Amino acid sequence: MSSKKRDDSYFAAGRRRKKKYMMIIIPIVAVIAAAGAAAAVLTPRDASSNFGPLGSAHEHAVFEVILNGDAIDFSQRKYQVQSQFIHVENNDGTTLHRHATNVPFGEFLKSVKMNIQDNCFVTDDGRQLCEDDTNQLRYFVNGTEKSSIMDYVLEDNDKILVIYGSESEEQLQAAFERLNEIDLRK
Repeated sequence: MSSKKRDDSYFAAGRRRKKKYMMIIIPIVAVIAAAGAAAAVLTPRDASSNFGPLGSAHEHAVFEVILNGDAIDFSQRKYQVQSQFIHVENNDGTTLHRHATNVPFGEFLKSVKMNIQDNCFVTDDGRQLCEDDTNQLRYFVNGTEKSSIMDYVLEDNDKILVIYGSESEEQLQAAFERLNEIDLRK
């Protein structure tokens, strides 16, 4: 056998080995790239990335949301444990449980498909109750009015009131008294 044929067969065998490895390596690289891209696209980039890990807190607050004189009944099944981070549970609609650090009250509202934006309370059915000449949207924590509630991180034993309407001072005081009478279930 001539040396040229030997060299050609040696290089041909090398090319076959290289082709064989490429047929294995290329699909593996493609799968890894696809998995990485999918993870980047599908991983939620939401506020929860700022929350502490589940179990990093366990705080409770009593709360009530009153819209035009009617309190929302958060003991309904559709509102129970909609977020692991902050929720109501066990058919109790007045005790809010926070299970991680840095989780604001607004996260609870969003978990039950409600929101506060542009001076409007947005209900879970999409109604917007907006401030006007007659009605106000107000927020209280432990009897003190706040300018906003969405970013408020509740502390243990807080009393939180979100109220929309044209309540008198007497009606507000009655709402505070109701909050103070509610047994905080832990």
